[in-house]
Amino acid sequence: MVCTHPHYRSRGGYVLLHLPGNSSLGVLEKCTEKITAYYSRIMTNEPTIERLSHGRVVCTMTFTPEQETASQEKAVRKLGASIIIEGFRPGTAPVDLLKEKIHEGALFEETVRGLLPDTFEQLVTEHDIKPVIAPKVEIESNTPLTVKVTFIEKPAVKLKGADKIKVTMKEAMLKEDAVDKMIDYVLGQHQQSNPVERPAKKGDRITMDFWGEDAQQVEVPGVRSQSHQAVIGSKVLLPGFEDELIGLKKGDTKDFTLTFPEKHQAEQLRGKPVTFHVTVKQVEEISLPELTDAFVQEHMQADSVAAFRKEVEDSMKSQESDIERRKAEEEAMEKIREAVQVDLAEELLEDEQRTMFEDIQSQLSRQGMSMEDWLKNTGKSAEQAAKKIKEQAEKRLTLRLGLAALVEERNLDISDEEMESAIATLLSPLSEEDRKNIAAAYAKGQNAYEQLKWQKKVEKLLDTIITT
Repeated sequence: MVCTHPHYRSRGGYVLLHLPGNSSLGVLEKCTEKITAYYSRIMTNEPTIERLSHGRVVCTMTFTPEQETASQEKAVRKLGASIIIEGFRPGTAPVDLLKEKIHEGALFEETVRGLLPDTFEQLVTEHDIKPVIAPKVEIESNTPLTVKVTFIEKPAVKLKGADKIKVTMKEAMLKEDAVDKMIDYVLGQHQQSNPVERPAKKGDRITMDFWGEDAQQVEVPGVRSQSHQAVIGSKVLLPGFEDELIGLKKGDTKDFTLTFPEKHQAEQLRGKPVTFHVTVKQVEEISLPELTDAFVQEHMQADSVAAFRKEVEDSMKSQESDIERRKAEEEAMEKIREAVQVDLAEELLEDEQRTMFEDIQSQLSRQGMSMEDWLKNTGKSAEQAAKKIKEQAEKRLTLRLGLAALVEERNLDISDEEMESAIATLLSPLSEEDRKNIAAAYAKGQNAYEQLKWQKKVEKLLDTIITT
């Protein structure tokens, strides 16, 4: 039987092409196109997509042998770039020779890593996946190479009674003597001191060395101080300490025992008796300048004492108002968090914990401390600290998701004009040179720009909740 038209069929992994004897070159090209399409079809496997609870999207992807081979060759070239084989420049030897010098596990890992960027982009684009953290990748099979990619999308958020959340901001109030105390503090910045040989009295400044020991006569760490200065009656030292200094002269020594308060910042000293050993190095009499129009004109750039007092009062009221605003914001955010109903994926929690842990490490590094130092100072074990961080991570995530849901629900946005004003205000304290250097970071679309925009959205949201 004679074949009168071109056709192909597969057999044993090969494609058999049958052509009539009089086939033209055009017919051959069309058949080649069909074969290429056939190979493309059988070598490309559609991923399986599972949308699960907690915002998880699990994608299983099997790569074609051609994809794996191409990625492996790139991996060999990358890992073998510095491998020296006799007769070849580093990294230029044939792939097969380089492959023999590379550890199998490292090569497989790099091969998979090379496949992932395009895989992620394809999955996210073609299946409308909106991940909020980096995906998790697991190897399901080596032959054929199959990976399971778990994306975490923003979970569904429900807000219970959020429309009824209201917070009343308290009016900023100053204590009767608050302004007088602040003016006294300002005058204290212009005080004059004179060394005296007489016994110390209230209002004098003492310069001293001291250290402390516990009931077992062991020195208490962190208590020793050299040339420490304190004004008797200022109440900046441990309760009772300044009273013990009254009557002492330069060169005097004194030992006395005080009990640390139960609410002292150093947990290990709370309620503990400590015996202090003090050596007085100097006693100074302090004199304050008289508050007059001439003084405020010269030192405070004010026209009169009355004008200066008004400036101090206004400044303190502004600061108190800022404090009350922050309290109201904290109350509002706590109410928002309590109104949020959301199931958080464990992967999302772990990512937030990791971020918080890295922030803590960064802060400690700037302070010249290690994680061990921090744990010791806080009196917590590593397990207790991890548990606390997890609790805080859950609260932070819940609040952030709640804020985002409310901002979207109330259709709050920040205009370009509002952003320009916000950026100008933010950068105004900087020098002209610093503003130029940092301006690019606040260009539209940059991370700093988007972070500031989000902050302004939250502020706008809180303005709808907080009343005065």
